[in-house]
Amino acid sequence: MKPTLVAGPTLALVLALAVPPDPIHAQAAPAPPERLAVFLDCDFCDETFLRQEMEYVDWVRDREVADVHVLVTQQSTGAGGRAQTFDLIGLGSFEGTDHTTVYTTLAGATEAESRDGFLRTLQALLVPYLLQTTMGDRVRVEVAPPVGEAGAQAQPQDDPWDHWTFELYADGSADFESRQRSLDTRYGLYVNRVTENWKIQLRPFFNYNYDRFERGDDVIESTSRRNGFTSYVVRSISPHWSVGGFADVFTSTFDNVDMRYRFMPAVEWSLYPYREATRRQLTVAYRIGGSHITYRDTTIYNQIEEFLPQHTLNAGYEVRQPWGQIDIGANASQYLQDLERYSVEFQGGVELRVTQGLSIEIGGNVAFIYDQLNLPKGDADLEEVLLRRRLLETDYEAGVSFGFRYRFGSIYNNVVNPRLGGLGSQDRF
Repeated sequence: MKPTLVAGPTLALVLALAVPPDPIHAQAAPAPPERLAVFLDCDFCDETFLRQEMEYVDWVRDREVADVHVLVTQQSTGAGGRAQTFDLIGLGSFEGTDHTTVYTTLAGATEAESRDGFLRTLQALLVPYLLQTTMGDRVRVEVAPPVGEAGAQAQPQDDPWDHWTFELYADGSADFESRQRSLDTRYGLYVNRVTENWKIQLRPFFNYNYDRFERGDDVIESTSRRNGFTSYVVRSISPHWSVGGFADVFTSTFDNVDMRYRFMPAVEWSLYPYREATRRQLTVAYRIGGSHITYRDTTIYNQIEEFLPQHTLNAGYEVRQPWGQIDIGANASQYLQDLERYSVEFQGGVELRVTQGLSIEIGGNVAFIYDQLNLPKGDADLEEVLLRRRLLETDYEAGVSFGFRYRFGSIYNNVVNPRLGGLGSQDRF
């Protein structure tokens, strides 16, 4: 068996398994592992594909029995691709042998191209660890010639789009039954420009929902629309500070908003340098500005049109480490013409690896709401309540989630068996 590895576009690794290691060069103490045990910590990876392509390592389900902990996180790039950060953490006899790199996918890459690039990157990163196993003298590295003319070197090209990207999207769904039907559509456009110093986005969006129900001789029809245009411009001024501005136009039947125009300058501070955002970040952002709103129906405060000065404060802390991950945030908003009109929301989630095979997850959110100035006069119809077509008055929102995972049994299992795996349950009830 000769599995081949390509790291980046040109690096190749060959494991010549037919040639056994020379016993003369065997180390007396400590004995190197015969095979590399890898714990993959990744929420979006195609683990079945990796197991099939990398049969020369052992995939284990707990980091406590691994030789290498592979932690992978990702962020969106300005061009619409993904920047995937690989952090390899050596464990046991490999403790202190850590490596980090970033693999970037193109915006137009297919799923197959993206996972092939992921595979090449991971295989290349594992080479230093493989060299310290008993199969180390069977590892071969080859560098393929560049694509194109022989001996030609790839040269950077000028970007004719000057970092601007455009993404059109449209999707919808329709359900039909003898006595009810529904239609949901949404479409829009993302216009982005991301550089080291600037981050710009322009986004028009449109949403339409329709429902029809028949009950005896009665017919209930309901529609809702939510359309708008959002934009922001952000300027990086240091590894820890950014300034910018947000502007939007918005209309929504659910929110009783006929038209809203809003503009808010902003500033953000980050405790850690922005380049560390894939593993940890603690940010605080402040915005101040105002909105001019025209309502569809007169509000409970007898307003049909008004100007609302407003400021907001957003703070968030995220960390992902070998022991688990934490995501905590707080958002506060207040209208300046009446300081008693405010809202505060807290949300968070924690995932902890307690011990081998056992992890716990806890999450929740709570919001205190005293700024529903857009509530329309009058009571909502039963249909509007059940179909969530109208905003209802409340002074709080809350939710909680929790759970645990515990796996036991074999920790070494590299077998891949996809037979009938994609059919799922065929039962209707």
